[in-house]
Amino acid sequence: MKILHTLAGGKAGGAEMAYVDLLIAQKAAGMDVIAACRPNKQRVPLLRDAGIPVFEFPFGGRFDFKTTKGLKKLIAEEKPTLIQCWMSRAAKLTPKIDGIPKIARLGGYYNLKYYRDVDHFIGNTPDICRWLVDDQGVATDKVTHINNFAELEPVETPIKRDDLNTKDTDFVFLSMARLHKVKGLDTALYALAQVPNAILWIAGEGPEEKKLKKLATQLGIDGRIRWLGWRADRSALLDACDVVLFPSRFEPFGGTFALAWAAKRPLITTASEGPIQYVTDGKDALVAPIDDVDHLAEHMSYIITDTFLARSLTREGYSAYQNQFTRRKVIKAYEKLYNSL
Repeated sequence: MKILHTLAGGKAGGAEMAYVDLLIAQKAAGMDVIAACRPNKQRVPLLRDAGIPVFEFPFGGRFDFKTTKGLKKLIAEEKPTLIQCWMSRAAKLTPKIDGIPKIARLGGYYNLKYYRDVDHFIGNTPDICRWLVDDQGVATDKVTHINNFAELEPVETPIKRDDLNTKDTDFVFLSMARLHKVKGLDTALYALAQVPNAILWIAGEGPEEKKLKKLATQLGIDGRIRWLGWRADRSALLDACDVVLFPSRFEPFGGTFALAWAAKRPLITTASEGPIQYVTDGKDALVAPIDDVDHLAEHMSYIITDTFLARSLTREGYSAYQNQFTRRKVIKAYEKLYNSL
């Protein structure tokens, strides 16, 4: 069985990272996978280093006359058994070929006009699957729920806090997110202003960077924030922090919460669409309402002082990870679906 995975994708993001993670995991499990995606200086080398053939296409807008034609040629040459599309543009531009099931993996509530020729949908949360069936009228037998897995790569080079202008005695919160309004990082900055003596590492790039840095200066906390930019060493960052802070406003899935669990780090999150389907406040995470600065700050202050709570959240979070988000369970779910199709 050969699976072609197609992705347009931006420079960096959760779906893009999940694409890389899944293809590498499937390859390691002995599956025959090939990738079709935009040129990208981070993703493409990772895939090729794992031994995955990568074919690059523009995946452009309405005047892109190369991608669909190129994919048709690629499909004719490679003869995949299945085609799995990631997000709307890939689904739109990937041609439907008779005899080859076309699967769409949805990590959000996308406009289904781009998915008219799809044979089967994968929703990576229970609510996306519910939305497909109840709100969009997709037949139940054409929808399967499969989580993203959250297994972390080994830490090859541990992070020295000194290299990030951070003392070993500092209490460090880590936020890994695109610097976009939906990620709620401004809420995290307002909350940090109420939590003295804590440091916040922000790993990511995005259009809100200037606004966030200006806000940090206005709040007088710029000296307690480390702007790390886009990072490929997420395992090392998680290993070096004390708590994961995930303050999103909108998050259809939001794999950071599961990564925190996998890394055995306490989690503070908001009640956004994705995490709230999995986390339990006070058991495996501390959950604040979206945009509630005071509530978020209370959680941050509480976790610093209550080491028993931190250990309990870590223990329960890791148990939840083992039950739902290991690579082995997710790969087996994909294998079962592929074989059924």
